[in-house]
Amino acid sequence: MPNAPPRFSEVFRDPTGQVALLQAEDRYLARLAARFGGRFLDYRRRWAEASARGDPGEFPLSLDLAVNSGCQLSCLMCPLPGRPGGRRVRLMDSALYESLMLQAEEHALPALTLGLGSEPLLHPEAPRLVARAARAGVMDIRLGTNGLALSAEAARALVDSGLTRLEISVDAARPETYRQVRGGSLGELERAIETFLDQRRRAASETPLLRLSFLRLDENRAEEAEFLERFGPLADMLALQDPLWFPGTRLPPPGPGRRLIAENCAQPWQRLGLDQDGRPWPCCAWPDAAFPPLDAASDLARVWRSPEMAAWRHGLAGPPAGWPAPCRFCWGLRPQTPQPAGGEAALG
Repeated sequence: MPNAPPRFSEVFRDPTGQVALLQAEDRYLARLAARFGGRFLDYRRRWAEASARGDPGEFPLSLDLAVNSGCQLSCLMCPLPGRPGGRRVRLMDSALYESLMLQAEEHALPALTLGLGSEPLLHPEAPRLVARAARAGVMDIRLGTNGLALSAEAARALVDSGLTRLEISVDAARPETYRQVRGGSLGELERAIETFLDQRRRAASETPLLRLSFLRLDENRAEEAEFLERFGPLADMLALQDPLWFPGTRLPPPGPGRRLIAENCAQPWQRLGLDQDGRPWPCCAWPDAAFPPLDAASDLARVWRSPEMAAWRHGLAGPPAGWPAPCRFCWGLRPQTPQPAGGEAALG
């Protein structure tokens, strides 16, 4: 790994090896612990324990939500179609979202991510959704975005909403590489990041904390050190990630000998996703056809402790031959029947 910027040091490497987090000297998560106290520390302890893939508990530690469909970009590494041609965005039903927030409050949900396989800032009321989660008592509220829709108005609304982490995928240090990898303008993104930081300064707020990520690809690998140097001064945390491969991406499939990330994947023990149509996802990257879509009357705890989720965990905890088919795709093993795939991982 290239040398980290002076303010940063590596503080976490995911058990899968897929994600390394570089944290500023003022301790990214410590700032949230100072705000929320013992409950936050207990949540991070349970998150670490879930990495050992033991008892998943009665309710997920995090909900990961696609509050809308689609994205304005079409990135090399994402198998989900973007909508650069203007295809209609579908929004999560408001009654379903409200039901999820009531259940989050009932079960003291500690964490929530908006942006599962989609661009959440395409939802016209994204800051309001964040604020509703904050009122439900969710502490660690994250929004994963490409950042291009961060106008001054949207940025200030997010600062005021109770959002704790803004996580922007950058994946390049040069304009031509950003255009090749993500299909957008790096200059536009840099202006959006500066707009966000300006609004955070104006509000005299230390949150949302800003995480900027770099997904290592053949197209950008030579720019990693440049990314650290260029974006390190702007961020509270930097993330260096290796890609997950799924059919439908424009990445070459992994060659023989690639390590199997699913051997250490703990997502079905930590988090549960829902797409905009209410379909549960057992991880950040794949929907599972065994789960029927949820509605406003659905019991999320029952889904979390369902036989389908138990079977998924049991299969993933065993040898690769018994893994669920999507997990076999995750790092180089290929099931015979491909399924639709999701996007880039967002490990906490």
